[in-house]
Amino acid sequence: MDDIFNNIDNQIEEPVQSIESDSDIFLGEPIKQDSLVDEVLKTKGIEDSSKIIILDDDNNEQEVDFYSLSKEEQIEILNSNDLDNDYNLEDNEINAINKLRESGLSFEDYLEQYKTQILADANVESSTQLYEIDAYTDQELFLMDLKNKFENLTDEELEKKLNKELEDEDLFKKQVDQLRTEYKGLEDQYKEEQSHLFEQQQQEQYDQFANTMINVAQNTSELYDFELEDEEKEEVLSFLLNLDESGTSEFSKLLNNPAKLYEAAWFLKYGKEAIDALKSAYESEITKIKKDTTKTKIVVKEQPNKKIDNFDIF
Repeated sequence: MDDIFNNIDNQIEEPVQSIESDSDIFLGEPIKQDSLVDEVLKTKGIEDSSKIIILDDDNNEQEVDFYSLSKEEQIEILNSNDLDNDYNLEDNEINAINKLRESGLSFEDYLEQYKTQILADANVESSTQLYEIDAYTDQELFLMDLKNKFENLTDEELEKKLNKELEDEDLFKKQVDQLRTEYKGLEDQYKEEQSHLFEQQQQEQYDQFANTMINVAQNTSELYDFELEDEEKEEVLSFLLNLDESGTSEFSKLLNNPAKLYEAAWFLKYGKEAIDALKSAYESEITKIKKDTTKTKIVVKEQPNKKIDNFDIF
């Protein structure tokens, strides 16, 4: 019986000693190398336990072995939350990720939404009319207006006038807002006049070009020895001068095509030479055919047999 109880006591003591041994780890000794710990480290992005990056007291990075750290440092690493790691991200990058999470959209949908917003903002900005007068502050605008109206005032007098008006800020603001509206109207008027002037100049240039080309067509009776009909001339002028809604002729559109532009350049360079060669070959063939069809055939007619008498010989 004693042997039985002794065996039971021995079996009970072994796990107790093991627990005491494990408890020693948490009393101050560093955690010894363990494959399970390595697996935990891998879940935190640490593939090699011998290459742990830490910051020293001077905030300099150091590469150390995980198992060379103190128990407290090891436990801190094992208990660290992955969310606490910023992965060396900048603040703007972290903000972008947070916005993506808050939107609840997929990355592709978020990018598409962002692109749409950028385009919308660009359209709003382009549609907003800008005025040069908006570059002036209220005080600068007020002084400029005074200079325009009262050229004989000195800078000191202008400054004095400004300071007096600033005593009542609300009234000053109303005056400046009215001035800004007036100057914007003047800018609109100027831009409209410039636009009309530009359109007028464009029309004058077009009319001058069109008249020149019409005169050329009237004075050109043939090209490359080909006689030009009036209908042909009209079609060429229409091709060259008729404009669509965008102000572009069919001829200009074709010249915007690189292949057509090269074709036109080639023809201007070698067209006459090519046509002359074709004409020469054509005329040569015509001449040859004419010679073959006008050859004279010589026909020899046989004389009838003549009877000769004996007296005829003498």
